[in-house]
Amino acid sequence: MHFEGTHAFPVPREVLWKLLNDPAVLTRVAPGVRELQLQEDDKYQAVFDIKLGPVNSTFAGTLEVAEKIAPESYKLLVQVDGKIGAVSAAGALILKNENGHTLVSFAGDAQLSGVLARMGQRLLTGVARMFTSQFFKALERELPS
Repeated sequence: MHFEGTHAFPVPREVLWKLLNDPAVLTRVAPGVRELQLQEDDKYQAVFDIKLGPVNSTFAGTLEVAEKIAPESYKLLVQVDGKIGAVSAAGALILKNENGHTLVSFAGDAQLSGVLARMGQRLLTGVARMFTSQFFKALERELPS
């Protein structure tokens, strides 16, 4: 499954970078994230509670920030397992200054197994878009006034 998009924020890149690298902020704004516990530099033990229609599951695994170039970009590597399957995902986040604002571009791919894989790519692509939209709206609420 592939997903990509952009979102603009009315703050300088450095401000947004700081928020995107704060585990407490990410736990508050990322849909389904229950906890992120730092294991070592830029590698977290992660627990997600995900509800997709009638299917609910808790996923546990790792979330790693790789290839970090402050305040421009990083890659996220996610490996989680749950009762209904597993997710292996990698995505890139790029932040660009645009006249005092920040444009965030993201692109990623995920491989799913188990019940998740059988749910169908069309459904899961829609869910990924919805979660992405929820994430960026929640992140906007974290911006300083």
